[in-house]
Amino acid sequence: MAKRNIVQVEIRHIPLDIEDEDLGMVELTDLANQVETYMNQLDEVDTLKQALIAAVHFAAQGYIKAQNEGGKRQEEESRVNDLIAKLKSALDTPHK
Repeated sequence: MAKRNIVQVEIRHIPLDIEDEDLGMVELTDLANQVETYMNQLDEVDTLKQALIAAVHFAAQGYIKAQNEGGKRQEEESRVNDLIAKLKSALDTPHK
């Protein structure tokens, strides 16, 4: 079982205890800083709305990245399948 890290970060002067198995203190602190920086760039005054907009923004980034990686994987699988077909063809071709 993976060790769960509990890291205290602060966003908009609000302390938060974040628990995660995969990310450590440095990563979680960096992510919290990115969220706060993004929230500071918004014209919205309502902090809750800022937080929700930031959540959607970062979720969209993750979604787009996952879609792009999925596309790369399909492209790589296509290349591998093409290579397999060429190798099979070469093996099936009679040699002199």
